[in-house]
Amino acid sequence: MAGKGNYFTDDCVRRIIALLATDMAMSAIAERMCCSRTSVGSINRKFQVRTYEGKRVMWESAESRSLFQNPEMRGQSPHSK
Repeated sequence: MAGKGNYFTDDCVRRIIALLATDMAMSAIAERMCCSRTSVGSINRKFQVRTYEGKRVMWESAESRSLFQNPEMRGQSPHSK
């Protein structure tokens, strides 16, 4: 866990990315990882885990974007396999 002015370890960044891939709110991730919400947002922007497309409340995960960009998966729900 990073403190003020400290760097995140690679393991900590991986954990934040994994949490961003869930439905957990950024503020909850920040609290759980003992860092600022801004830090979580910066990691999200750098690794493009969630895209908000101008909406602050709703986001699209990188996983669902890749499914819909794959021509074989178009027209299918991201949850159907």
